[in-house]
Amino acid sequence: MKKAVILMGILLIPILFIVLNNKDRGKIAKDNIIFRDKLSDYGLFKGKIADLVPNDQGISYELASALFTDYADKKRVIFLPKGKKIVASDDGLPNFPDGTIIAKTFFYPQRGTPQNSKSVLLETRLLINEKGQWNVATYQWNSTQNEAFLLADSAAVPVLFLDGKSIKRQTNYIIPSRTDCIACHRQGDRILPIGPKIRNLNRVVFRDNDTIQQLEYLKGKGVIDIPSWSKLSSLPDDQDHNQTTEQRARAYLEVNCAHCHNPRGTAYMTMLDLRFESPVTETGIWLKQAKIIGRMSVLGEMHMPQKGTTMLHEEGVILIKDYLKSLK
Repeated sequence: MKKAVILMGILLIPILFIVLNNKDRGKIAKDNIIFRDKLSDYGLFKGKIADLVPNDQGISYELASALFTDYADKKRVIFLPKGKKIVASDDGLPNFPDGTIIAKTFFYPQRGTPQNSKSVLLETRLLINEKGQWNVATYQWNSTQNEAFLLADSAAVPVLFLDGKSIKRQTNYIIPSRTDCIACHRQGDRILPIGPKIRNLNRVVFRDNDTIQQLEYLKGKGVIDIPSWSKLSSLPDDQDHNQTTEQRARAYLEVNCAHCHNPRGTAYMTMLDLRFESPVTETGIWLKQAKIIGRMSVLGEMHMPQKGTTMLHEEGVILIKDYLKSLK
């Protein structure tokens, strides 16, 4: 009898976990703005739009560790309403004022071809904060590279490129639909930005012919207000081999997996919590090592991450394999 009760308890724990974490999961609200048909309609970039030079309300930013997207590069810009600031209270996601637009453009540099050094722009994703609600849309760049148009659904773009090691690669790059974007950006019943957490912005950048701490630079530009610097941490660079394997791997899992694999993400039912700040004993990593590396190492329907990639991230797979081996 006692064994039966224990077994029943073991079986009920996952169900109870799902129920308790599902209580605040309503439907995602419909957009409370109407997205414009063309990217140029927003006036976000000065001069030739394909040069991606932000207007006076925009400021470029970089991340300590960034999402892998089929070896594509990204140009990230935050556009704030005039006179408004980002407000941080800790090292997590800060508060963005109404009217904020976060634009991320994905492209492939034309490496090794000096006669044609321009980048191939594929898509620009917009997150627009209106009355406390984030709205998301994707814009696909045309073949003449002079405009990007709003997508109603996902799109596949054949690309041939050289990666950072000058290895020739090709793929059908997938531009996500709104539904795809929501799958990653959803936290409970809300859409939220993923990358620009304070700890991921807390890195050194090159500005005005010198290196500077990015948060200091943003504060000096009047972009951000940080009341307490003592509460801030920094996310490691997953590509920095001066960091430990554990730090690099946990940072990699944070930016590539944790937006879904956390108690409020869309993959909460897997009981994997891959946030960087979660103690490893509470992540479920040790118990699910085989599944983690197995799904990272295959393509197709079983591949992880499910969105934004069509090819294996070879360096990422090696990093996570090394990390998992260290846990044994």
